[in-house]
Amino acid sequence: MYLPTFVQMTHDLATNSATVQLTLTSFMAGIAVGQLFVGPLSDARGRRPVLVAGAAVFLVTSVAAMLATSIWVLIVIRLLMGAAGGTGAVCSRAVISDLETGAAAARAFSIMMAIQGLAPIIAPILGGLLGPRIGWRGIFAVIAGFNLLMLLAALFVVPESLPQEKRSNAGLAALWRGVATACRRRVFVGYTLVLAIGFGVLFAYISASPYVLQQQLGLSSKLYALAFAINSMMIALASLVNVRLIRRFHPRNILRTTLGMMCVTTTALVLNGLFGPWLWLTLPMLAVTVFGVGLIFGNATALGTGEVGDVAGAGSGVMGAIQFLVGGLVSPLVGLGSSAALSMGVVMCACAVLALACLALTRRS
Repeated sequence: MYLPTFVQMTHDLATNSATVQLTLTSFMAGIAVGQLFVGPLSDARGRRPVLVAGAAVFLVTSVAAMLATSIWVLIVIRLLMGAAGGTGAVCSRAVISDLETGAAAARAFSIMMAIQGLAPIIAPILGGLLGPRIGWRGIFAVIAGFNLLMLLAALFVVPESLPQEKRSNAGLAALWRGVATACRRRVFVGYTLVLAIGFGVLFAYISASPYVLQQQLGLSSKLYALAFAINSMMIALASLVNVRLIRRFHPRNILRTTLGMMCVTTTALVLNGLFGPWLWLTLPMLAVTVFGVGLIFGNATALGTGEVGDVAGAGSGVMGAIQFLVGGLVSPLVGLGSSAALSMGVVMCACAVLALACLALTRRS
């Protein structure tokens, strides 16, 4: 939401664009690292107390970001914001895995992913509309408002899903045993890699799309925003379609078919980058590929968390951390080479093929 205000932030805080970009990098790093701590902590203390605490810190740091007068202070605040924001991602997955298993869990995760799919649609629109009027400090005030709603939901809506008798009795120093336990389970690791590398496909598209669609293919900023919004809707649509697919097919079979389809569409994007690019081919191939990512999220998350029900919080944290780690690794790769379309296609195709290969780890011996 605050990306459209980067230029204003650069001027207000007397810095440069590269340093302002660090506010986004530190936030992503906070999410990745924070989830590793939040997951095991929720296994020991329960989901609701950790969620309430994380939402409270998220709110406080949002207000602090609004009041920051130094770019370096803001970078540190954004790191803390990311760590606190990861609480919602970890605990929401853990709550579902506490309450549901199998196809029911996959349906629940699909619904959750459909709701989350609205964020990439709403955030750029709100940022573009509000940024020129209220500036970057005002944007953080709006974010604080959303975080207040998150805190109220944690306090008054979300019940505790992890009974006392199922909580880890280990001390804080031993909480990471849950992480180690999850990482020793081959099937869980396989589904986690499928989820994370599938996220890499999406992140490669997000990182490269401005250069491909605007610079190479000549879309205006408004048409680019429209194309981006449509693709974001494909994720939400895929999650809703998945709710129906699960009634007829096993989630693992859906994953295998989806990844095979994505290998085909991303190969088409590679050829498009080599011999084009052409708008008429780029847009539909991106839409179908992003639709496939939406199918991966719900199914891989449900199957993965189903393997670590006894350490659901730790497993959820591992999934989230690796997911954002892969996203961070993929982002600079799409900037290599002279053709953004070709680089994007190659990285997306490599991620799709690798995710399909990782699905082999989920086979039962």
